[in-house]
Amino acid sequence: MGQAEDFEETLERLTPGLRRYARALLCGAANDLADELVQTALQTTADEARNDAPGAVLDIRVDLYASLTHAAQRRLRSAAPHRPSLRQPAIMHRLADLPFEERETLLLVALEGFTYEEVARIARTDRPVALMRLMRARSALTALDRHPSPGADAGRRSGPHLRVVK
Repeated sequence: MGQAEDFEETLERLTPGLRRYARALLCGAANDLADELVQTALQTTADEARNDAPGAVLDIRVDLYASLTHAAQRRLRSAAPHRPSLRQPAIMHRLADLPFEERETLLLVALEGFTYEEVARIARTDRPVALMRLMRARSALTALDRHPSPGADAGRRSGPHLRVVK
């Protein structure tokens, strides 16, 4: 098997995770937009791999997620603000309330399983800044759990939710 075939297999293997991350990062925006950003990231990374010097070591996964993250950030800056639909789960609404940098960091760690060093490389920052963003994002989500917005769970009881199954 050649390097090109290995590279294509790697891209194919990573695509479902990229799509999941893009959809979560965009907080329920149209799936077409998420897929477009994934395609852009795949193309950008493939082009960069072709242009790199022979024998250069690439961390394809980190490069793909970095490309996707920066494409999403550029797109969100230039687009009208988007709110998840009411049919989206509550977590999507909570993620949408986070600043983009905190949302990306939280998703990269919690959803995609990157290390703090990899997250810092993807976000083009250093490790302490990435850790601070992660801490703020987790804190914001925890605060929302303790103090839900009024009307968010209208008609529901507070406390544990148990269901009797017969």
